[in-house]
Amino acid sequence: MKAFLRGVGLWSPTAGTVASWLEAGAPADLGGVDEAGKRPPADLLHSRLRRRTSTLTRAAVTALVEACTAGGAPLDECRIVLASSYGEIETTVDILGQLADPEGPVSPTKFHNSVHNTATGYMSIAAGNRWPSTALAAGSRALEVGVLEALAGLAAGGPQRVVVILAEERLPAPFEREDADPTFAVALHFDAEAGGEACPESLDLPVELCELELGPEHGDDAGVGAGADGIASTLADLLPLLRRVLVDREGADTVALSQARTRGHARRWGLRIGAGAGEAS
Repeated sequence: MKAFLRGVGLWSPTAGTVASWLEAGAPADLGGVDEAGKRPPADLLHSRLRRRTSTLTRAAVTALVEACTAGGAPLDECRIVLASSYGEIETTVDILGQLADPEGPVSPTKFHNSVHNTATGYMSIAAGNRWPSTALAAGSRALEVGVLEALAGLAAGGPQRVVVILAEERLPAPFEREDADPTFAVALHFDAEAGGEACPESLDLPVELCELELGPEHGDDAGVGAGADGIASTLADLLPLLRRVLVDREGADTVALSQARTRGHARRWGLRIGAGAGEAS
């Protein structure tokens, strides 16, 4: 399964765009500040829709637009794959609190905003996008499963443009923990073809999905940095890939898409980038 990585989008409380993240030295901590009041612009959404959406949805929309703009993909011509461990966790916790209160009303808006595919629905409506979209919950293997889903769709002859969005909200009380990911969204725009002269600003990095075998030295932990729920940090997998495609663009190598640990030997998917990845067909 081969493709071209054409564009990347990013939003976090400390980095509103890919450019601002690079200017800050591509830091590992995409949070690092008080997230209160840090709201993504999500200009694609109509103001009436934007007012009632979560930070997660707004971040995902913001990253989507940046990735499509960078890669030259019309927003209504790409398939969308959203991968998130917890999805609309803040909205979900809010509505569970309402359900637990025998005297309290339950908000219908919060109910339809609590499902895992909330963001993809808002994106599709705002962009007039009629292509299929997928929302995935893959826990410690969000990046791996999201990229696999996207490239498998390209190989199967679906839409020739696909954007994978990795997005999380900081866990709210009573589930908060210090080692949890901050609120963030990263979008990766893959295309079956290079942009060429028609899109000189795109990355146009050839990529190829490949299998990796991890030995028993990886131990039997649930995942790198996994919390009490056994779900590891998505950023721990994403950051090496982002640095490879945005900072260290030269050369060719393979980046593992999941560092999740398992007992004994295990197979994982990796992404071969640059020379050696071949040309997409």
